Amino acid sequence: MTTSPKIKTLISGRGMLRLLGIFVLFAVSVPGATSDAAPKTASSGGNGNVNALDRLHAGLFINYDKHSQPLDNGEPSAVNMSLTINFIDIDEMNGKMTTHCWLSIRWMDERRTWQPQEYENITAIHLRASEIWKPQITLFNGAGDEDSFLVDTQAILTHDGQFLWVPPAVYTAYCNLNMINWPHDEQTCKLKIGSWGVRHINADYNKMEKGLDYDGLMQSTEWQIISGDTKFVPQDYYSYLEYTLTAQRRSNMYTAIIYTPAACFVILALSAFWLPPHMGGEKIMINGLLMIVVSSFLMYFAQLLPVLANKTPLVVVFYSYTLLLLGISTIVEVGVLYLATAKHKRRVPDCLKKLLHGKFGSWLFLSHFSSEAEQQTDKNKEMDEHVYDNADGDPSEPLDINPSEVPSSRAIQFEWALLATAVDRVTFVAFSLTFLILAIVCHV
Repeated sequence: MTTSPKIKTLISGRGMLRLLGIFVLFAVSVPGATSDAAPKTASSGGNGNVNALDRLHAGLFINYDKHSQPLDNGEPSAVNMSLTINFIDIDEMNGKMTTHCWLSIRWMDERRTWQPQEYENITAIHLRASEIWKPQITLFNGAGDEDSFLVDTQAILTHDGQFLWVPPAVYTAYCNLNMINWPHDEQTCKLKIGSWGVRHINADYNKMEKGLDYDGLMQSTEWQIISGDTKFVPQDYYSYLEYTLTAQRRSNMYTAIIYTPAACFVILALSAFWLPPHMGGEKIMINGLLMIVVSSFLMYFAQLLPVLANKTPLVVVFYSYTLLLLGISTIVEVGVLYLATAKHKRRVPDCLKKLLHGKFGSWLFLSHFSSEAEQQTDKNKEMDEHVYDNADGDPSEPLDINPSEVPSSRAIQFEWALLATAVDRVTFVAFSLTFLILAIVCHV
């Protein structure tokens, strides 16, 4: 009779009870493994607030597509934008304006709302700009080397579904410069800021003011904003905001650089006409030095200012005409020097003598020179009569018996010098009126 083999049990009933007891003891000894552990609240150290943020973030962005524009009342959300300017600078040579600014961009998302009391009174959360949808704001009239994209700073989402994104930006835009009144000019430049993919972009109005703020502007050494305006420009597939800025140049420094030398040039050019006629060489030297200095100023303006068609600065026009007048003055002084120093054999025409000795000469302050000329002529007559009045009564040269009818060479030379002085005085009056009219027209 064969017997079946006995099956040996590995663990008896008592062994099972012992293993179960060890497992229970081990489970109790592990922290946080019991099911009756109470959840931590906000009053237990603040860790509950972190858990609420995690739950809120997971609930808001569980099926979020950052490449799709959010909706507001069933339609694509409109974007509101305001601009805060910190610093501006205008490059006259290249016709560009560089603006350092902040953009405040707001939009709504009807699916990103929550009840603060359900998440321990959390009313706003901070989000990375890379994980949310944001409008691709750019400068349409940009003149920079690279596209003017915004910096990815953090955004704020409030419980009512409103996003706020405040990125800094440096915009360089083309500007149509008007340099006619330089250096007292005012330049009007425009920033066309918008998005190619958003049709509804509006100016953000805060406290009944337009979405443009430059009260906290860091004062530039040369420019200050005196006015600004905002206009919404809608298009078929896109829209943008047109910010118009009017900046005024601070021109106090240019008074000492431009206007004081200009006044000195005019005074020296006019004072040269009051020098004696026989000092024509000194007059020509003064005019030559003035022409060199004025030409240096024109070269300085050429390096400082851009070449603009039909918009030449009036200051440059004044200096260029001053250079032309100095050239004409040099030609006049050459003629005056010839009249005063050449050996003339003929007398001044009678018509000119009448003008020089009449009211015209008195207006030119030539009466003193005229009286000296008459005294010199009378003295020459007496000397001639004394020379030719001898005891024998036989003149050696019969042609020189009547010296009163043939004046001496000194008297003839004096008359021509008087005429040269009159030419100087007339030219002085003409140049004075020309400089006055030129200063009024050019606002110098």
